[in-house]
Amino acid sequence: MTEPKLAPSTFRFTAQVKDALALIAEREGRSMSNMLEWLIKKHCETAGLGWPPKDVRAATVAGAKRAGKKGP
Repeated sequence: MTEPKLAPSTFRFTAQVKDALALIAEREGRSMSNMLEWLIKKHCETAGLGWPPKDVRAATVAGAKRAGKKGP
């Protein structure tokens, strides 16, 4: 099975949030990006959205159309 392509992203956090993420990631033995990905997945599962969330593709297509791009 091939790995999915990674989508680069840039986020801006307050210094406190970044420090908290770094601390949590270090305690869990993860990188900050892996910790953030894990937290998002866990939240989706806890919120009953499942993983991947059911409406992610629709949101991706809608976002691409707003940006003037063709959907996947």
